[in-house]
Amino acid sequence: MDIAREIRKAIDTGKVILGTDRSLVALKSGEAKLIIYAANSKRESIEDLKHYASLADVPLREYKGTGVDLGMVCGKPFIVSMITIISPGESLILSAEGA
Repeated sequence: MDIAREIRKAIDTGKVILGTDRSLVALKSGEAKLIIYAANSKRESIEDLKHYASLADVPLREYKGTGVDLGMVCGKPFIVSMITIISPGESLILSAEGA
């Protein structure tokens, strides 16, 4: 599975939240189905994310690229450290084994 293609498909056809703060809010409120974070995300953010994800039983995936790379995959001209999948749309992203 091409994870970048599935991320893009989820953005185009589903509901996705971009950004660390908004992702943590979605995780705490129970909306998140999957969270993908860039490999170079801040350590503190990842620790918070792992803590809340374990409480909510939400899977996490590390994107094997930088925030710049993840931003490009999302079609954004800025750094994206974290994305949250609320609804995958036509994407198979929720069945992805790893990012």
